[in-house]
Amino acid sequence: MKSLVEKITEMISKSSDRDPEKMAQDVASAVNQSAILAITDPTGKVMYANEQFLSMSKYEAHELIGKNHNVVNSGHHSKEFFKNMWKSIGSGNIWRGEIKNKAKDGTYYWVDTVIVPFMNSKGKPIQYISIRWDITEKKQMEESIRDNAELYRLITENASEFIAVIDYESKFKYASPSFRKLLGYPSERLEHTDFSDIIYESDRTNTLRNVVRYSKSQRVLQFRVLKSDHTVAYMRANMYQIQDEGKYFGDHIIVMHDITEQKISEQRILDLASNDQLTTLLNRTAFRRQLYKKLEHMIEKERCLALVHLNIDRFRYVNDSLGHQAGDYLLSVVASRLKEVLGEEDIIGRISGDEFAFTLSHVQNEDEALQIAEGIRLYLQEPIRIDDEEYELSISSGMSLFPEHATKAAELVTRAEKALQKVKVEGGGSLALYEPGTVSKTLERILLENELKRSVEQEYFQLEYQPKVDLKTLELTGFEALVRWNHPDLGRIPPDRFIPLAEETKVIVPLGEWILNEALAQLHEWEEMGHTNLRMAVNFSTIQIEEDNIVETIAQALQNHHISPTQLEVELTESTFVNKDEMSEKIQQIRDLGATVAIDDFGTGYSSFSYIKELPVDTVKIDRAFIRDLDENEDSKAIVSAIVTLANTVGLNIVAEGVETKQHGEILTSLGCHEGQGYYYSRPIEPTECIFFLENRIVGIQ
Repeated sequence: MKSLVEKITEMISKSSDRDPEKMAQDVASAVNQSAILAITDPTGKVMYANEQFLSMSKYEAHELIGKNHNVVNSGHHSKEFFKNMWKSIGSGNIWRGEIKNKAKDGTYYWVDTVIVPFMNSKGKPIQYISIRWDITEKKQMEESIRDNAELYRLITENASEFIAVIDYESKFKYASPSFRKLLGYPSERLEHTDFSDIIYESDRTNTLRNVVRYSKSQRVLQFRVLKSDHTVAYMRANMYQIQDEGKYFGDHIIVMHDITEQKISEQRILDLASNDQLTTLLNRTAFRRQLYKKLEHMIEKERCLALVHLNIDRFRYVNDSLGHQAGDYLLSVVASRLKEVLGEEDIIGRISGDEFAFTLSHVQNEDEALQIAEGIRLYLQEPIRIDDEEYELSISSGMSLFPEHATKAAELVTRAEKALQKVKVEGGGSLALYEPGTVSKTLERILLENELKRSVEQEYFQLEYQPKVDLKTLELTGFEALVRWNHPDLGRIPPDRFIPLAEETKVIVPLGEWILNEALAQLHEWEEMGHTNLRMAVNFSTIQIEEDNIVETIAQALQNHHISPTQLEVELTESTFVNKDEMSEKIQQIRDLGATVAIDDFGTGYSSFSYIKELPVDTVKIDRAFIRDLDENEDSKAIVSAIVTLANTVGLNIVAEGVETKQHGEILTSLGCHEGQGYYYSRPIEPTECIFFLENRIVGIQ
């Protein structure tokens, strides 16, 4: 029999009218509204506390944010208690328990607590999410029961908790009205029922073993009970043997709390940490973790394994021409097809925007692996209907084999990626097996590198500019400069193909310097035309920021083009902040020039929340994934609202990317977002087209 969580998860996955990302946002909103929620950094410093936390602790937000969570420590628990807790969550394990806390006014309260750790790729904690439920009344009731056995009967008749008394044979001697109502059984049936009969079968042995083993000591158990309608409820129970003389002497009293909703919330929070919300596949980190376990199993069973990395060729064109909603649909179809053709033993993940990976667990040799992988690739290339038109995919795949090519997960991944890279350089649309000893730079790759370097020298690149808008006034506030490569022979080459190559070969350094100077020169030209008080956002690669002279390069460019530093915004991706300690000083030096610094695509990972307080930044750009369904789902607002509130707490400017409808803009304005950018206002355009916006200053639909 499937558990309630499994049934709900299956229902969601089969639902055609519900987006998995929306469901994740539903859970986030539901938890935020119904539970005491806090986010802390690895040291216990509070980064976020919801209204329920503030109400329960009687602290104001500014009294908690930035403070250590031990501000609510009651002194009730031993040092060993917290030592074990920190040891557990520091190792990546979920911790559950009951904690007594102290409010600001000196009163005490109890909370049923679940702490979920979020780990980086190195297995180190980056933050903890604590979910708590108020159980003060329950604890007070349990204390009363222990103090006075006779008072027990009066309490249980009127309590909302679920209470039962069972004898040494596990027969019911009493069940509270609330418990009978929960189970749906009539009183006369319970009188002739064993307690073991209502426990879910797989939990039965362990639960009854604990009853016998610890018969004279209090203990906390978790188990599932079967209701009369054949559904399951998750229960947390305090159980102990009654030692006072009286009718129930020697019997066991069980005080239960229904934690079904809590269990569902916990599962959804775990999904956020492990699953890609668009496709429901494993995310990059979770896939690597599962691959490591998979290889251990294959080594033990002495079996072969194939790892395939695949990429949707020219996926950026889909987003650019059909919009991001169509792009998301295409990704979800690819994910569905992979789940359809792969077996239950295989693992599937979405590694990045348009890259997927999966394993083949039942292959005997190289030929069989190639045949199956090619069949899957061809199936994925079958046309997909989008807006009554068929769109044909081109799929590139790279494959590595265990144990022929590698015996460690990281090496197996690297070799599959190299095989995929080889296919991409050769034009894509095929499958390649990793070839040991093959030089990574093919002739085509060398030619592309040379063309990239020559194009920088010959200035075959050009910039397009996307307007940024004040959401309240709809006034133009500035532009983001976006580079385009128009090669005279190769045609227009998408950024997702040449930017990674430029970074790998460090051509990004001279290219980035050209982009900076070109954008500032254009800004100066507009100022000469009388269009002042504009800001220009320029994207910088991590490779550029690592350059020793990057601060001097920016300062010199500003001086050469007579641009005030306050008009330049340096946009950095989250990957720039991996080594936060090394980057913080250099980023601060850029800010000291007078320029502002923005985190691009903010919110795509839980680790993002720690950046706001730890790095010297001025702006967060909320990723378009959180804006996409803002006008369709009220709970989506909770996610964006949390980011806005968090950013406003430390005085940051907030820009929303991917604004595609009027409703998006109105909702973002009501939530307190400052600026917007997206196709509703304008696509990226050439400098001559920008004149329209510069002359009108009020941005409308383009």
